[in-house]
Amino acid sequence: MKTRLIGALVTISAIILFVFSVPLVSFVSKVERERLVTALERDAFGLAGHAKETLNTVAGATLPSLQPFVNEYVRSNDTRAIVTNADGLIIASSDTTSSIGSDYSNRPEVSNALDGTPSVGERVSVTLGQRLVFVAVPVQIGDTVVGVVRLSKPKSVVDKEVRSRILGIVVAGGFTILAAAGVAIPLALGIARPITRLTRRTERLAEGDFTVRADDSDGPPEVRELSRSFNAMASRLGLMIENQRHFAGAVSHQLRTPLTALRLRLEQAQESVEDDSSPLAIALDASRTEADRLQEMVEQLLALARIEGGTAPTVTVNAAEIVRARADMWEPLAAEKNVTVRVLAAPSVDCAVIEGGLEQIVDNYIDNALTVAPAGSEIVVEVQRVGTNVVVDVVDHGPGLTEEQRALAFERFWRGKNTENAAGTGLGLAIVRQLAAASGGTVELLARADGASGACARVSLLAR
Repeated sequence: MKTRLIGALVTISAIILFVFSVPLVSFVSKVERERLVTALERDAFGLAGHAKETLNTVAGATLPSLQPFVNEYVRSNDTRAIVTNADGLIIASSDTTSSIGSDYSNRPEVSNALDGTPSVGERVSVTLGQRLVFVAVPVQIGDTVVGVVRLSKPKSVVDKEVRSRILGIVVAGGFTILAAAGVAIPLALGIARPITRLTRRTERLAEGDFTVRADDSDGPPEVRELSRSFNAMASRLGLMIENQRHFAGAVSHQLRTPLTALRLRLEQAQESVEDDSSPLAIALDASRTEADRLQEMVEQLLALARIEGGTAPTVTVNAAEIVRARADMWEPLAAEKNVTVRVLAAPSVDCAVIEGGLEQIVDNYIDNALTVAPAGSEIVVEVQRVGTNVVVDVVDHGPGLTEEQRALAFERFWRGKNTENAAGTGLGLAIVRQLAAASGGTVELLARADGASGACARVSLLAR
């Protein structure tokens, strides 16, 4: 979680930086080019001021002080400078390819400047064989143009200067990302640590440990508030579950004594009736059957309360061995109903389950299957490993269940239409589900895979 949070914060910073940097780079590139061109214009007009005296006092002549000034100007940069007179003839030049007296009047920028219009732009220089950025300004005395000053730079030089500015932005952006990472790491750790701890405690609460509490003294205010809410919830849930468990256990325990006494009285009453076919004997027998069923329900409620309140550790068992043993135990009863129990399993398939849990689950599934299995049919108990789980299926040829019934079957006291008149409490599958959950597994009822009538009762446990 910490790594994901740090990555998210740095990624967000990088995205924000990128979103703002793209237009910023474009803007800086444009501004830098304009700045360089403006600097050329400023320098050109400065040179024009110096050249004005030369061109005004000695028409067409070269003032000795002008050439050294031009040379001094271009010494500190890559700019080429030429100065022409009113006829376009060069009177001073820093460009070795342009000699004094050369006619530049045919150059577009010089021609425009001689007409009194400053020129700024780019063009390919045939002489130099490269693209130039140029500025040409007129040298004027009043309204009269007495010459031209042209400054030019190779476009590659201008591009290099622009790139250096952009590189500065990129470097600054890199430092920004590093700074964001430097801020994100402690920030993420400060947020992630208490959240990670809270997550672990939530998992423990989900496993049934209602004594767990979160540390509400560390982390950001929002996390501390969440921890306090978690603690309040865990406390209320624990109290509610504990009260419910104690109530169910106490009621079930208190019912045991009067139920046992009632059963003994019914047995005594049955023994005192001489005619077993009399209405009284039949009524007593029916009452005893209902008392037995009620006592079984109480015992199962007590068992369910113990399972829900327990935190028994899981053990590693051989599911195939347990299934074969339980099938052998049920075989005599199945034979009485002319039903065959067949086991499909490898010699050893280990899984994790609470002590005695798998035996109770398999017994419950086989018992339910025998209740609905028609004579002459077969119950198949299959044990197989599927991925990280061990799956035990009990498949019968009974009438089966609808999708709605399969969804409700594990609820307490639910009884299917095919078992409403049979003995049973409706708690068996609820106990199965609780046993599986306590073992870290799941249960479900499915339709048969081959499409035939019947049901498939499944339990999935963690493989070992």
